[in-house]
Amino acid sequence: MTLRQALSQVPDPRAHNRQYPLWGLLALILVAFLSRVDSLRGVERFARANPHLLPHLGLRKAPGHTAITLLLHRLDPEKLQAALLQVFPEADLGEVLVVDGKHLRGSGKGKSAQVKLVEVLALHLHTTLAQARAEGREDQALLELLDRLGAEGLKGKVVVGDAGYLYPELAGKVVQKGGRTSLS
Repeated sequence: MTLRQALSQVPDPRAHNRQYPLWGLLALILVAFLSRVDSLRGVERFARANPHLLPHLGLRKAPGHTAITLLLHRLDPEKLQAALLQVFPEADLGEVLVVDGKHLRGSGKGKSAQVKLVEVLALHLHTTLAQARAEGREDQALLELLDRLGAEGLKGKVVVGDAGYLYPELAGKVVQKGGRTSLS
């Protein structure tokens, strides 16, 4: 099955006055992320910088940030995942751990310090495996979380996260525990 055929099966949550085909927008987002774009505004910039790609994706012009954002907020993620697994059946989400950091909303008001948390999520379980408060650099808190998970917690896993976690020390710890990252 081609990517276009699979993405065409995803139900379109938008109104009937659609300016862009759903499969084209989803393919654009995928191509942009594979090209190391790391934000939805970046997808918009990527589309404007690469107008030669648009006709291949069924797009007459580059979509704006609002069109991309609204689409993703309304899209059924499980239907998208099912479509992508038809094209990439070897993708095993059971092997993926996502690391992420958050600032707690409402913290840091007045004289209190802003609270930062880091967590390790199991993508296939839709759940947090471990979470810790970051007292300084988030990567240090993540190193502590990896220690708590133990060696068996990372064996054969791929650990992904945003650029804030791409420190060589962190990647080395993941590899030491039997996992992989984009730096290893």
